[in-house]
Amino acid sequence: MTHFDVLTNIKEKLSSIENIKSLKIGLENGIGSKDCPFIRIISESNTQDLGRDTLMFSVVYGFDVKNRDLESMYEKMYDLERTIRETLEYNTDIGDCFFISTQTDEDRLNNLKSAVSRFKIENIRF
Repeated sequence: MTHFDVLTNIKEKLSSIENIKSLKIGLENGIGSKDCPFIRIISESNTQDLGRDTLMFSVVYGFDVKNRDLESMYEKMYDLERTIRETLEYNTDIGDCFFISTQTDEDRLNNLKSAVSRFKIENIRF
């Protein structure tokens, strides 16, 4: 098993979330409304202590904001955040997964409403 296998396992877990148009590992340039709603899994760092690894990763997710109804987008964003957390937190068989935090786009993107949730998986055994 490698860290890529861990990311693949995370992707498999997240594939159970309904109504996601695009789910990938990595955040490509040019992601836009054609991909929405989307989820991306991004590896941040990994460490090892006493033979067990820890992987820090982010889950980026977003929606197209065609109708400019930001209140509705906030509701969808926080519903998806909750679903992602419920899907991953304490629910992996590769280690102990914990939610750390979420950072929103602060309404700075013209066409998307997005957020990044950070997670940590501890006690990964290779």
